[in-house]
Amino acid sequence: MNKIKKLTVSFFLSISLFILFHSNIYNPEIINESKSSLSTMFERKNAIKVALCTMGRKENLYIKEFIEYYLKLDIDHIFIYDDNEPGTEKMSDVLEKKYLNNVTIFNAKSLSIRGQPDAFTKCYNSYKNKFDWFLMVDMDEFLYIVNDTLKVYLNNKRFDKCDFIKIHWVLPTDNNLIYYDKRPLFERFKPPYINSNQIKSIIRGNIPNLTYWVHSPLISPIRNISCNDEGKIIYNREINMQYLKPMNIKKAFIIHFKYKSTEEFVNKFKRGYRNPSKEHLNTYLILSLIDYFKNNKVTIDKVNFIKKELNINLIK
Repeated sequence: MNKIKKLTVSFFLSISLFILFHSNIYNPEIINESKSSLSTMFERKNAIKVALCTMGRKENLYIKEFIEYYLKLDIDHIFIYDDNEPGTEKMSDVLEKKYLNNVTIFNAKSLSIRGQPDAFTKCYNSYKNKFDWFLMVDMDEFLYIVNDTLKVYLNNKRFDKCDFIKIHWVLPTDNNLIYYDKRPLFERFKPPYINSNQIKSIIRGNIPNLTYWVHSPLISPIRNISCNDEGKIIYNREINMQYLKPMNIKKAFIIHFKYKSTEEFVNKFKRGYRNPSKEHLNTYLILSLIDYFKNNKVTIDKVNFIKKELNINLIK
C-alpha cells in the first residue's frame, strides 16, 4: 500500500513539473509583457549585468536621488565621473557607505577627461567585458521601463539582434516653480511630459573599439545594429543619432529633468562648462533661453529672476 502511495505521489509530482516547464507560465515572451511578481523568477537562466556611466558637475543636491533610483531599477554598478573644479564640492562628500559596493566615483580632472564623450568612452572600454549592457545618461535623466523590470526588458529576445538601443526623451516642464525646494524630482515635476526627438543609448557590452559621443556611439550602423525601444531595427546612417524620428515610447523612455525650477535652469548655465569661448557661451545661453520659454510658460516672475541673475533683459 505504501509503495502505491509513493508511486502516486511521484506520478503527480512529475506531471506537475511537466506542466510548469511546458506551459505558457514559463514562456519568456509572455512573461516579458507583464510586470508581475513572477517576473524576476522567470528571467533567463543566466542573469545579465547592467552598468550605468554618467558625468556630472555640482550635482550634490541630486546624486542620492539619482543613485537610489537606478539601484532600485536594478542597475548593478554606477560609474560616476566627477567634473567639479578643485576646491569645490565633491560628489563623494555625500556618498553614503551603503552605496560603496555599487558606485564608483572617478575624478574626471585627474584622469584628463576632456568632456562627456571621453568619460563615456573610457567607462565603456574599461568595463565592456564585465557587463552585458551599458546605459549612458546625464544625472538629470531617469530611464523608465514600461510594464517591466529593467533586466526582463533587456533580456527580451526582441533585442538579441541589437547592439544599441535608442531611447527617446520626455521632458517635464518647470511646473511654474521659480525656486529650488527639497522635494524629490518626481514630486515637483509631474506629467504630462513633452515629447522630444532626442535620444540616449543603451549599449551592448564587449563591442571592440567603441567611441561614444554625447547621445550615441560613433559607430556606423552598417557594422552595428541600432534598434528603437521596441527592438525594431533603425535604418539610419547618421553617425551620431542625437535625434530620432518617429517618436516611440511604447516600451521605454528617459525622463529628462532638463529645466527644473527657473533658479536651477539659471544655475545650470552659471556653473560653467569646460573651456568655452565667450562667444560660444553667449550663443548657448540665447539658445537655452529660447528652448526654455518654448516649453515653459512665460511669466513676469521668471523674466525678472533671469534679468537679476544673468543681467539679461528679456522685455524689449
